[in-house]
Amino acid sequence: MKKSLLFLFALITLAFTACSSDDSTPVTPVPADPIVGTWVSDGANVALGLRIALKTKKIVATFNENKTYTVVQTDSSNVNTTFTGTYTNTESSYTDTLSTSFTKGAKIYSIVANQSGPSPAIATGIYAINSTNMSYEVIQTSPVIAGVLPPTAAGGFGSTTIGGTKYSIYIQKYVKQ
Repeated sequence: MKKSLLFLFALITLAFTACSSDDSTPVTPVPADPIVGTWVSDGANVALGLRIALKTKKIVATFNENKTYTVVQTDSSNVNTTFTGTYTNTESSYTDTLSTSFTKGAKIYSIVANQSGPSPAIATGIYAINSTNMSYEVIQTSPVIAGVLPPTAAGGFGSTTIGGTKYSIYIQKYVKQ
């Protein structure tokens, strides 16, 4: 009887052990998108084209994991304008080769920002991130501005074209907060 009871106990233990779930399945982590976070561009780091045309003195850009963004732009009169929308980005095979960049050697990403507020617009461009520094160059592509072409990963920073001429005045430098 003792042997039967012992055998039954061993059989029940084996049954419960055999039915347990396998928790050893490896989970591959999804790499964090390097643009996610809050970035600040102020003073001379703001693109020259924005400082001249829009009197921009500071930009705080927040990119979220859910592919939404909020950008607060402050002008020389301390008036804030908030831009919101969604973005898509793609890693390219190109790296930043601009000698004056603080992201030289970093991977270039293509980005499309679909602005929903304060008015609909699309900006297209590129960015590169090296630690807590980001180079960022975008230009409005919709509504279309005649003669303006956005920068490309293949063209690198400074490849925004206006009337057939490349201009580097739309490159911004950001520092991650």
